Amino acid sequence: MGVRISGARLANAAARLGALGVVSGAGLRHIVIEEIRAGNEEVLRLAKTFPIARYVEDLLAWAPGGLKWDRPAPVDDADPARAGLPQRLSVIATFVEVVRAKEGHRGKVGVNVMWKCALTVLPTILGAMLGGSDALLCGAGVPIELPEILLKLQAGESVAFNPLTGTGTHVRLDVAGEGLAPLLASLQAPRMIPILSNYAFPRRILDVWEREQGGVRPFAFVLEDHRAGGHNAPPRNKESFGEKDDLTGYFDKVVGTGVPVYVAGSFPGGGSRDDFLYWTARGAYGIQVGSRFALCEESGLRDDLKDALIASNARGDTEVRTAKVVSPTGYPFKVVALPGTLADPVIYAARQRVCNKRYLVQSHFAVQPDGTTQETYICPAMPETQFVALGGDAAETPDRVCLCNALLSTAGFDTDREPPIVTLGLSGRLVTERVPARRIIEEILTPELVAEAETELAGA
Repeated sequence: MGVRISGARLANAAARLGALGVVSGAGLRHIVIEEIRAGNEEVLRLAKTFPIARYVEDLLAWAPGGLKWDRPAPVDDADPARAGLPQRLSVIATFVEVVRAKEGHRGKVGVNVMWKCALTVLPTILGAMLGGSDALLCGAGVPIELPEILLKLQAGESVAFNPLTGTGTHVRLDVAGEGLAPLLASLQAPRMIPILSNYAFPRRILDVWEREQGGVRPFAFVLEDHRAGGHNAPPRNKESFGEKDDLTGYFDKVVGTGVPVYVAGSFPGGGSRDDFLYWTARGAYGIQVGSRFALCEESGLRDDLKDALIASNARGDTEVRTAKVVSPTGYPFKVVALPGTLADPVIYAARQRVCNKRYLVQSHFAVQPDGTTQETYICPAMPETQFVALGGDAAETPDRVCLCNALLSTAGFDTDREPPIVTLGLSGRLVTERVPARRIIEEILTPELVAEAETELAGA
């Protein structure tokens, strides 16, 4: 959920009470480096438990007194000679976040892997595996390659796809020489949970995994309605969401595949017990709730933004719109019209475009004068002159937002780079007070079940 909105603190609180705690894998390299730079003792302690010394040394270079303490975090690079460091940092950053979420209880923790952040998909999955993640929830794309990725990484093999399905980006992770195979082989592979928004893609995953991956099946599907926050799947008619996009229209077909289903998106009760009982009675395994937790005490959303949103909800004037162009991915994106954020056209126009995180870039291949092909990374949210110089079309740049920087700012990181942008599902407008995650979980599962789960899951 977002960039650090559902972080280790929130995932830990949810997992110890019997829910599946989920950490967002997006942007973790920059987030954990900033925590290391600030001397966060918990993060420093957990980083030192990573099983490969080189990765630890790489990360601790940003600790106070380290050689890179005052330098920016590195970004992904198309040149293999420079690609290793940012990849290793993404691996150990994900490891730290997962271990942090799993400390002090025996509950389940998963990692949300955003498929459109193609260059960090492989490092995030490897870090999640090494951290003991129980599940990989993969959205903003169709994770066709997921079983192959897990099998190769467990065998300690390098992985490469050109491109990763649905991204247009060449991805690779060289781990064959890291000596990880014995450790990875000893770990239980995370459960695979694709996040999808129609019937066609679950059917495609089942067909492809049956044909090409030895018949492996997902542990579950998350079916996300278009009223959910963040990125939405494009509407069927390419213009606006209608009845054919509603989850109710394809839910029964997906349940009919025999794979357990979680329902996500906008609920009439905002993600309440009534919502839970309705969908489980229809055949769902459970529900995935985002917006209520985004505004709870333990979420990583900046406190000033939480307070402003809750006050706006209490007045009944919160506006959530579906922006067609904002995201560099080309997917629709839910935006809250909150003053002081990039939803304000004046603030958007006054900012300086920048591309210095590269989580949403895509590969671009250009033939050089000598006949060779050079790979570079481009993004329509970068400065227009830079985008065009790299081979992009200037017509793709208006109204784009650097979600990498904007969402980091929303979580309180690098706030000098970009103003924040706030996203919520439509049901997020129902939240009128800030409460602990425990209260939300108790309202959905009942206090009795939560207390029983907490006792059962207590301890390391």
